[in-house]
Amino acid sequence: MTTVTRRRLSLVPVRVRCGTARPDKPITLRHSAAGATVEYDPERTTLDTVTTLTRVRLRMEGYTLGEILLEDHDPQLTALYRACSRLHLDVEHTRWPRITEPTVVDREGDWSYLVPEQWDLADALERLPAAFAAARPDIARELERLEEAKCTTRPTSESPEDPAACTRYGSRTVTSSTSPTDLLFTPATATRRAPAWSPGDHG
Repeated sequence: MTTVTRRRLSLVPVRVRCGTARPDKPITLRHSAAGATVEYDPERTTLDTVTTLTRVRLRMEGYTLGEILLEDHDPQLTALYRACSRLHLDVEHTRWPRITEPTVVDREGDWSYLVPEQWDLADALERLPAAFAAARPDIARELERLEEAKCTTRPTSESPEDPAACTRYGSRTVTSSTSPTDLLFTPATATRRAPAWSPGDHG
């Protein structure tokens, strides 16, 4: 059972850039509540490793990684990482033979988007919504309702926005100010699922 505090629900944007980092460390992280900057040496570590470790480090400090913004990287790679980070997914490029298409998996409560090596990045991005919905259908439906709520509360010239306007479903209420993190985590506590696969299965 993981306690989710207001601080943990605070989203921290992370900018990632290639650099020399420090001679003794392949990754350098500077962060605050306002955001974080990561520099890494691509000769000594991978981007997948950098973003995963950054998420873990921020969590240890009591923050939630909200969005990954790659600087000076391939535009398609940048778009994929940004989209996955908004869904609180790590990105992993894998050579595991059983992963034949991009797939969202649960790794002991941490979710990852596994993309086979050499897979077209634009196609992986296009497949992301369906892969996420297949792995986390309840959350995907709630996020869709969130988007619908934003549309219905968007101000128009005839009808100004009503801050109280919302879409209610079950015991939860979605308003135009609701964030994806509010849906991905229970406000008081979040229960971790049993792992859907063994990390040792991943190559």
